[in-house]
Amino acid sequence: MIVKEIIEDIEGVLRENPLASEFDIAFASYVEDESGSIKVDNVEAYHWDEDEEFFLVPSGAAHLYKLPVVELKAGAFLKELCNIENKEILSYEAFAREQIKTLKDGSVASLNSPLWGTGVHNEARLIYFYHGKQP
Repeated sequence: MIVKEIIEDIEGVLRENPLASEFDIAFASYVEDESGSIKVDNVEAYHWDEDEEFFLVPSGAAHLYKLPVVELKAGAFLKELCNIENKEILSYEAFAREQIKTLKDGSVASLNSPLWGTGVHNEARLIYFYHGKQP
């Protein structure tokens, strides 16, 4: 999934349910058992790097990347993505930052798991992006 597809998916959700503009943004992955359960992490920041990769950062981890914590609501997130000045970023591959660790030297390491789909949980008021193992 690339950033442009994130935009398109959020736009599609908002066309179907305009009230979803106030839903939180999250990412989700299937749990490593056979239950079919998913683990959801709210997103508190996003960024991109010089390797042309775009990252969603889970709650509690923005400070590790020296990023400001933002309350990501779907409508505001969509607007921010659409207003990115460098349109090349829209073609960047999108990832969820997972299993984040601070190393002994102070650097930060993480598993960068590619996003591959979009889901909506109306009761929890979430728009989430799947990553990791597909069912």
